[in-house]
Amino acid sequence: MPLESDIESTLDQAIASHEARAFDRAERLYRDVLAADPDHPDALNLLGVVLQDTERAAESIASIERAIAIEPDFPEAFANLARGLNALARSEEALAAARKATAGDPTLGEAWFQAGLAHFGLGQDREALHAFEQAQATGVDSVELRMAIAAATERSGDHVLAAEIWDAVLLERPDNLHATIGLGTSLGNLKETDAALELHRKAVAMAPDDNTALYALAVTLFRQRYDCNELRDVCLRILTTDPDHVDTLLMLAAALTWLGQFDEAREVHRKVLALRPDHPDGPWLLASVSNAPLPDDSLNELRAQFADTSLPMASRIAAVFALGKSLDRAGAYDEAFLAFKAGNDMARQEVPADRVYDRPAVLRYFEQVTTLFTPALFERHRSLGHPSELPVFIVGMPRSGTTLVEQIAASHPAIHGAGERKDIGALLARIAGNQNDLRIGQWDPGLIAAETARHIAMLEGLGGNAVRVIDKLPDNIQFLGQIALLFPNARIIVCQRDPRDVCFSCFSTHFGDQQTWSFSPEECAARALDIERLTNAWRAVLPGRVTEIRYEELVGDLEAESRRLMTFLGVDWDPACLDFHKTARQVTTASYMQVRQPLYDSSVGRWRSYEKHLGPMLALLAGHPRCGGGR
Repeated sequence: MPLESDIESTLDQAIASHEARAFDRAERLYRDVLAADPDHPDALNLLGVVLQDTERAAESIASIERAIAIEPDFPEAFANLARGLNALARSEEALAAARKATAGDPTLGEAWFQAGLAHFGLGQDREALHAFEQAQATGVDSVELRMAIAAATERSGDHVLAAEIWDAVLLERPDNLHATIGLGTSLGNLKETDAALELHRKAVAMAPDDNTALYALAVTLFRQRYDCNELRDVCLRILTTDPDHVDTLLMLAAALTWLGQFDEAREVHRKVLALRPDHPDGPWLLASVSNAPLPDDSLNELRAQFADTSLPMASRIAAVFALGKSLDRAGAYDEAFLAFKAGNDMARQEVPADRVYDRPAVLRYFEQVTTLFTPALFERHRSLGHPSELPVFIVGMPRSGTTLVEQIAASHPAIHGAGERKDIGALLARIAGNQNDLRIGQWDPGLIAAETARHIAMLEGLGGNAVRVIDKLPDNIQFLGQIALLFPNARIIVCQRDPRDVCFSCFSTHFGDQQTWSFSPEECAARALDIERLTNAWRAVLPGRVTEIRYEELVGDLEAESRRLMTFLGVDWDPACLDFHKTARQVTTASYMQVRQPLYDSSVGRWRSYEKHLGPMLALLAGHPRCGGGR
């Protein structure tokens, strides 16, 4: 048997090689030690670590457990056992091992780090952060620890702090894949979607076959909703190696739905339900891509999902709205109204405090803009904006026909429909520091020139060879004065529809927390009246800049109204506009199914089917000019 000094010398050489990351030589030397002394606890422990370092965590467990069996009071081995178990996602066992390590040596930073990772794997973010803090207190300051803290901080909801930590890691290691993904995720949660998208595309370029990077990109594309073809393609890449990943399948189904590929979307939803028959979103998602009345068993599934208080509130709300729409299609209007009311009552409870609709504040703003934006102001600042004729804005109340008008216009080969974009609010915030800051005389002309040029360049990138690019965010109606200043040659289309139909359609649509005035027919009516007053003000100060499309007239004479629209947009007539439902483009609004069908008039006067439930709404709208004085 070799001398003890020879064994220790070999072990020292192995440790030196290990520290130098010469893993093959370190492993060989550890095994040489064990050949001479099979029960050497340090060699067994460190062999396990080098096996982990060479991605053989499963193989490492037996070696480390044998070291612990020989020397039960071995905190370092317990910490390394936790490391291997964490690598195998055996979080509960890892936590137990890490606790034994910290009990044996509370100053062992690696043990606290592994305890934090185990807590994180179990979804215990608060406990994970506490353990990571303990690791830091022992002097551990590795990039891996800081990334773990960022991940736990992000998941606990502090997106701002998480982004700061990820950013600091990237300053130190600019090509770190996990930090690139992590910062993108934090920025996405902060609604900085374009920055998130840039980072997640970079991550995929760094690791094209990494499903973590691909999934992060898919989530950001799903949130952005501007690149549905890319979303579909990224989901398909993930599913190539992970064909049963349910969340990816759901995003794929959404992309297919927005692209008008409803048959394919239904098949994906059916696969989700086959994989997860109890999936809380399955029944309503399948219902969402069906225009036909659902069979009784499907209606009963939606009723049961709505009634199941163990399900997430979001799933229950979506289910009851799907139930309402299905009952509406079946002509069961009384039950449908009750379903819409139940969904809205629950949705109201889910609105964060900072998203609650503040009508007095909105009216104060409307009063400010209608007072400020006068012909004299436009004359005074006539040289302020960018002269491009590329931008087109479609505005109005939601559900007033904005998606239909965009689809008709975007069917023209010279016009690109870019969907509902948030660019204008963000642009105004960059120029003024706040999108509602109306101190126009204090705006920096140089910044305005740069920002408007950047906006036009972005539209050119979206539109390719198009001579007009449409932004159809309905709420841009509140910024028409600013738009007219910044883009004096932009064309503005205001969509109008019988406000009784608009209000009921908004009430029966689940907007989440995007339209928090829509939870009752009366609140919808108040919003419609406010928007009508604002529209009147814009009509007065923007003559010739604005045209109005009335939904009922469009439905009544599609060709005449479409020709008028093309004349306003300054393009020659193209008959493709009449076949708008055949145009292959993404539509991510609630009208994604309607605009894939030939024009129909069944939505005109839809409110009458619910008249007996709408008394307060109708009373408020009685004076609206488009209600014709009543019935």
